[in-house]
Amino acid sequence: VYPRYTVLVPLYREAHMVEALCGHLRAIDYPADRLDIILITEADDVQTTQAARAFAGAQIRVHAVPPSLPRTKPKAMNHALAAMPVDEIGDIITIYDAEDRPHPGQLKQAAQSFAANPELAAVQAPLRIDNIRASMLSAMFALEYAALFYVWNPAMARLGLPFPLGGTSNHIRKSALLAAGGWDANNVTEDADLAFRISALTPTTKLGCISRPTGEEAVATLKDWHNQRARWLKGFMQTWRVHMRRKTAAPNGGRVHAKAKAKTFLSLQITLGATLLAAFWGLKLAALPCMP
Repeated sequence: VYPRYTVLVPLYREAHMVEALCGHLRAIDYPADRLDIILITEADDVQTTQAARAFAGAQIRVHAVPPSLPRTKPKAMNHALAAMPVDEIGDIITIYDAEDRPHPGQLKQAAQSFAANPELAAVQAPLRIDNIRASMLSAMFALEYAALFYVWNPAMARLGLPFPLGGTSNHIRKSALLAAGGWDANNVTEDADLAFRISALTPTTKLGCISRPTGEEAVATLKDWHNQRARWLKGFMQTWRVHMRRKTAAPNGGRVHAKAKAKTFLSLQITLGATLLAAFWGLKLAALPCMP
């Protein structure tokens, strides 16, 4: 018997994408009586909320979040789960974005991974860029994602080190998510932050990777790329600073174990720290005057 699954899909100003999205979600191969898909909208985003309600039904339902601050994706996901009795939340929770096209067998593969390894708290599916020919920027994005999801993250998992989860297609045990306190509503890379909080729960808690991908489209213009990267770097700075603080207790209130602390420290430096350092030196080099 497969475990119960809750699929969260936060939407904002994406009414034009809802119909195709629901088609991709309904193509997921998972027992219908074990699957709960929730389209999360902002109540004052009337067009998206109406579109979500129009295409919901048959395993898909809508949760509209009342207007409140902060207006963030993690706040919306926390609100949707808080509105449910704990025993109605799936044993595994995953997140998709509006443009995502998950492999139909991805949920089953994730469930099988958890069943095979009780120490796994979360697994990350690879994100595959489908519009690789749209521009040079999208081609470079595809190369970056291939290196991250097919080389770097699996290597970190094999070493037993935590790594930043992606903003979509990460599958999390309910017990781990609740023990970690859900998502940080104020962090704009809530996925990366959650990975390190989950990994701090016990010395044996692990993150893993699965192979069935989620297709999505990369940004194709420099403006969109700049806005996206600026948000990611801001979130990485938030996450690095939070997890570099001296901690007296794990996220679940338990004792901070030295092994978990050491793994978190090492991983923070070679993932988020290295990314921030590379961005800093990139800006410094870009500011240098051109040689005559």
